[in-house]
Amino acid sequence: MADETRVCAAAFFRACGKDIVTVDEFIMSASLELKWMPPSKAKALLSLLENEGAVSCKKGYVRLAEGLDVVDLPIAYRPSPELMARLDKPLEPRKPAAEPESKDAFHVLMEAAEKAGMKRTDFIQNSNRIQKRLDIDIGAAALIVLRDGGVDIAPYADMVYAGIRDS
Repeated sequence: MADETRVCAAAFFRACGKDIVTVDEFIMSASLELKWMPPSKAKALLSLLENEGAVSCKKGYVRLAEGLDVVDLPIAYRPSPELMARLDKPLEPRKPAAEPESKDAFHVLMEAAEKAGMKRTDFIQNSNRIQKRLDIDIGAAALIVLRDGGVDIAPYADMVYAGIRDS
């Protein structure tokens, strides 16, 4: 079997059914949907996978490294206790951190949802559900959730469109 970091990255993207995800999608999917670990550990996992070269992070988007889409995966993969233990150790970064320097559109939309009285977890779950159902960008899905919640989305539409256009 290949190095576990490569298997973990391949398993994540195969479970998602996507070629590219945002940093937030990675963290939320690894923690809430796949139930692999809490969000804080999912951030550490992303850093480890990037440091090991299993994924690449650019402009707030995470992509599986070349050639890892054909890795043989065990059925119902979950990160091993050894990999989980590695998440608690500090990394020597090989590249700059995966976090974008400024807030991305999804964070801004999440704050708008909270100001409108929506629960953060409900907003994220509804956004993920719409994103999967319609196969659209998470920002666009978040706009739909806001609109359906009675929030004026006009101030946010251009920001989301720019993020989609630049990806």
